[in-house]
Amino acid sequence: MARSLDLENSIAETFQRRGQLPENETKTNGTGLGSKQQIPSLGPAKRLSNVCDAVAAEMKETSQTVLNIANTIAAESDALAELLHKHGTAIEARIEQFVSMSDRVRMKMRAAHDDMLDTSGAGPALAPHEHDQG
Repeated sequence: MARSLDLENSIAETFQRRGQLPENETKTNGTGLGSKQQIPSLGPAKRLSNVCDAVAAEMKETSQTVLNIANTIAAESDALAELLHKHGTAIEARIEQFVSMSDRVRMKMRAAHDDMLDTSGAGPALAPHEHDQG
């Protein structure tokens, strides 16, 4: 029983430090009879119930915050996935264009090389012939 009260007091002190529970649990009855006629302090069960209510409210608030953060992350992930898909499609198209252009250049170079070989009958000379000058 003593451990229960220690735990209750510890939790209550934590909430009081955070400002979530009133520091003084005694209240005036509102009849204007003075501070000597106050409602006695709350019993341990009521205090524990108040602390549990405060913890439950904080847990609910925290879970809502976590849910909001998760929803934000999910929305950003969807947006990034869409951008990646668009850019991936664009990159694919550019690569296809490059490959097509490279194939055309390769075919033109091969045709020009074959054409040079067919007209000269031999490979191109690397140096000019001496008898061609003059």
